[in-house]
Amino acid sequence: MMLGVVFGMLAPALGVNALAPADATTAVVAGSESEADAEGLAKLPAEERAEIEAIAAELARGLAGLRLDGSPVPYYAVSRSVRADVLSLEGSYGGIITNVSERQTGGLVQVRVGSPERDSSNYFGANSGTTRLAVALKPSPDYARKQTWLAMDRAFRGATLAYTAKVTALEQIANKDLAPDLSEGPKVQTTVVVQDATPFDRDGLSAMVASLSARFEAWPDIDNGDVHFQIVRSYETVVTSEGGILRRVRDRAVLGVVAETRAADGMALDHGLAIHFQGIPTADGALLAQGEKLVDQVLAELRELAAAPMLDEEYDGPILLSPRAAAQFLGSTVATEVSGNPAPWGDMGRLMELEPAWHKRVGKTVLPPTIDLVDDPTIDGFGSYAIDAEGFVPGPLTLVHEGKLDHLLMTRTPNDATAGSNGRGRLSPGMEVGPALSNLSLRSSRRGSSDKALERELMRRAQEDGYEQAYIIESLRDGTLLGPVQRESAAAYAGTGKLTLPLPARLVRIDAHGKRTVIRGAIIAPASMRVLRRIRMVGQDAEITRMRMPVGTYGGFGAEVGIDGVLSQTVDVQIETPALLIQGLELLVERGEHEELPALVHPLRREPDSQSAKAGVAAEVPANGSGSETSPPPASPRN
Repeated sequence: MMLGVVFGMLAPALGVNALAPADATTAVVAGSESEADAEGLAKLPAEERAEIEAIAAELARGLAGLRLDGSPVPYYAVSRSVRADVLSLEGSYGGIITNVSERQTGGLVQVRVGSPERDSSNYFGANSGTTRLAVALKPSPDYARKQTWLAMDRAFRGATLAYTAKVTALEQIANKDLAPDLSEGPKVQTTVVVQDATPFDRDGLSAMVASLSARFEAWPDIDNGDVHFQIVRSYETVVTSEGGILRRVRDRAVLGVVAETRAADGMALDHGLAIHFQGIPTADGALLAQGEKLVDQVLAELRELAAAPMLDEEYDGPILLSPRAAAQFLGSTVATEVSGNPAPWGDMGRLMELEPAWHKRVGKTVLPPTIDLVDDPTIDGFGSYAIDAEGFVPGPLTLVHEGKLDHLLMTRTPNDATAGSNGRGRLSPGMEVGPALSNLSLRSSRRGSSDKALERELMRRAQEDGYEQAYIIESLRDGTLLGPVQRESAAAYAGTGKLTLPLPARLVRIDAHGKRTVIRGAIIAPASMRVLRRIRMVGQDAEITRMRMPVGTYGGFGAEVGIDGVLSQTVDVQIETPALLIQGLELLVERGEHEELPALVHPLRREPDSQSAKAGVAAEVPANGSGSETSPPPASPRN
């Protein structure tokens, strides 16, 4: 893991916003963000209070004094910083290869010049008024003030350049009736989130990771694999020139298993699953049992995938998405396209190819008339929060009602259809701010169907389309754990109005007799958001899937973050949905040349001795990675 760059390598979001004024009120919120009182910054240590006050004073001094002849003056500034206590453990084949506990820091300052009606934000440029700054490991008022001064100067100069370029671009367009760049701020001005600092059980968790990774020895047909355990306790501070202050502490953890192998034809394959936590887990027997089940599931499914046949023809018939796959599908589509942030400006006008697809669909049909989508951060769920990153108190939001799009996820950045935030500005520990889902539920007014009824309808529709088989996607490849796909041949590039979707992680072919076969080598063709209107049936049992995804248009489940950024670059989201029978997705055959298999057999591919055999170690398999027997994967743990 590349420690030290978890927070330092993040690109600031386009058109970043922050807190703003209105009626000045103060909230002190417990770590659960569920209780509040009126003590404000008094809850914090004196040195940290002094640092926040120093940053606020320097922001005010900068706005009053930063001037360039012939350039617009600054009217708004925000400082965001994070101190994070990070524990990163990585084990492989019984050995611990990473065991690092350290504090990481990072910060940025954004300056807006012009006015709320038209300013320097949301311009696709090198700086656009946002610049990084160094943050001391512990609160240091004088150091923070000096760094804020330097960062504000750089940000101001970048903002003036962006403003000039943006105004030039605006002069070239015919439509002058544009939405403002910044809307009114929230009523809550100061928010302080506090919680007890539970210590990390570094030794216990390290021993557990080593034990879990040793289980790879029982799977000699898997070429490589790692067990990751990461904890990030982030102390996040947002200070604005309007008097807004957000300071909170969050504990997040992840237990992830990733593995790689090759099929007989040389195709490189990977697989990974994770258990996501809020809070600090304890290395006890229950966590160990969860981890063992997770390791065995990943390795069993990867073994089965390596031995599976390739998709032999392209398919554009009906597809059944399991509840898990359906949640991941919604996380790859709705999560980004329901964002309310408008497309950024460039030299030639708006970069419309970056505008979310649902911007022009408010009030129009986007789903079947029997389906609602509701996002609710106020319920007890993995994506819950009490106050967003811009100081707004969110409420339940019906995004889609009876198939029609009612609302977008709004921050303080207006678009042509909507002005004003609905409390959906989320902040990642890496300081990205943008609209994101919280707890999303797909609800149907029509009674759901049983699994058997869904499969019967799947086959009936497939046969009507001229196919003797149909496909069930049980899960999609999780790029937040695995990063980019290893194989160049697995890329499917989207054209205008199309979305690139993750690869199927587990694809099952089913025939008229009910025979099931796991298939590899399939790509989901780029699709438009209109495919969501072709949901034909829903299952009767909804399931909850926890996931972590980056914010904004570039986020969603399809983002290929990789395990190194899964805690720093994401926010917590849960999606509840039943299985979905959908028409309109197309499976493409992956075609490409693959590397030759290694000349020397994997060192663990050996006949087990009697003691290993009693412990359940797998027998030697051929070098092509396909065993004669495949163990059934254990039951899936709750994600």
